[in-house]
Amino acid sequence: MIDMAQSDQVCTFTEKQSARLLLVGYGNSSRRDDGVAEHILRRLLERLGLDPEGVMTDDDIEQREGFGAILVHQLAPELAELACRYDVIVFIDAHVAGVDWQPVEWQAIEPSVQGGMSGHHLKPGVILSLSETLYGRRPEAYMLSVLGHNFDFGETLTAETSDLADQAVDRLLGLVDACGLASGKKDE
Repeated sequence: MIDMAQSDQVCTFTEKQSARLLLVGYGNSSRRDDGVAEHILRRLLERLGLDPEGVMTDDDIEQREGFGAILVHQLAPELAELACRYDVIVFIDAHVAGVDWQPVEWQAIEPSVQGGMSGHHLKPGVILSLSETLYGRRPEAYMLSVLGHNFDFGETLTAETSDLADQAVDRLLGLVDACGLASGKKDE
């Protein structure tokens, strides 16, 4: 388990260990800040020296051994089969003001069961529950959510959300490092 403490800017990890990491970004990239996950994943891949276009294909989601990133419009039950292959999964999305979250929110996710477990409102906890129930395995899971300011039609982020996306990338870089994946090689 990755033990972490949260500060204002980045997550810090008390133990360095190797773990397979999957990042799942979701949202509507045609609705401005709702598409922040795509911007976060592309910026992260660039900072890691990887091809940012790789996040747009689902042919091979692994950007390097043990590290995968995928972008989807919305969460679907099929992600459970993918999730069970990883040790740590982070769901990345936007949130609206008024939900009592920090502008860059980081929180652990537990499995949950909900009625009508498909469709537009599928939650990350349901993916974990399905992974555990169907495949006997679930990863450690987290939500990284960034405050959106404008959800009108368009593909550019607001300046405020773009700044928050950079903070989210910094958090993810810390996680990639903690999982032993920053250089592409797992720790021995």
